[in-house]
Amino acid sequence: MVMHSWDLVQQKQSRVLISILLAPPLMVSIDWALAFAALEKPLAHDQMRVSGLPFGEARTQAAYQCLNGGYEWLFFLDCDVLPLPNTLTQLLSHRLPICSALYHQKFPTWTGMEAKYMPCIFNEGRDAQGNPTRTEVNFQYGQLVEVAYVPAGALLIHRSVFERFLAAGIKRFFLWSLTADNPQGRSEDFEFSAQARALGYKIFCDTGLQLIHEGQSKIDIRGIAPKI
Repeated sequence: MVMHSWDLVQQKQSRVLISILLAPPLMVSIDWALAFAALEKPLAHDQMRVSGLPFGEARTQAAYQCLNGGYEWLFFLDCDVLPLPNTLTQLLSHRLPICSALYHQKFPTWTGMEAKYMPCIFNEGRDAQGNPTRTEVNFQYGQLVEVAYVPAGALLIHRSVFERFLAAGIKRFFLWSLTADNPQGRSEDFEFSAQARALGYKIFCDTGLQLIHEGQSKIDIRGIAPKI
């Protein structure tokens, strides 16, 4: 295929770094490997594996690699999130600075005798004492919805977001602030969401991209299912 100058410009504008975050035991399942092989990727992309670091440090290192390598987009894909073939191409099509696919929590939220596996997206509210708390997002599957918090397991971020963080003096883009001494803190991805919103960004989730969250079982829109 002959590449024309306009094609080259378009490719450069869509250059993507795919960052795969590996958690112990530093392996992926056969199902994940097959899903990643089937993932549609732009011609102008590279892949990097990050392991052996706390989640916040691992994601921050990937963000700096995105900036220093001249990439336009950073796509996080965790080793326990199984993408659909069109996950990355559909997220790119929205041309939004921060946009996530949808997956569900591995652990249930109990209501009486019923266990519900909540989507990993939340809005922000206040509890009775006035402290910030996460609230359930009201949406219909298939919608592109604005939310307060998204997970980073299948998350697309434009480089301009990290550039604005740096301009604001924020060098650790993903900071795990949830500790025993700070129970109001957040995981590194939710802390990123909060910082991005404070800088004026809107955060979106494409709920039409319904991915599997993998552990000893598989968690998806239907709930929990055994691995077969």
